[in-house]
Amino acid sequence: MLEPAVVIEDRMYPGEWRVGWYDDHKLSELAVFSGRNARKRAIQYADIQYAELQYGDYDDVSFGS
Repeated sequence: MLEPAVVIEDRMYPGEWRVGWYDDHKLSELAVFSGRNARKRAIQYADIQYAELQYGDYDDVSFGS
């Protein structure tokens, strides 16, 4: 079963957005978006690539079960 992708703004570099994803076998993928419309592009990418996404910040994000 696929886990939802997580879309988070980078703490160290505000304005950069990360799309993180893990599967049941502990494989992972990470994409970083920066520049104009970075948040919007990250969300679009996560939606197209993974179909399910979750928003959060580093304090309450879970990258899988």
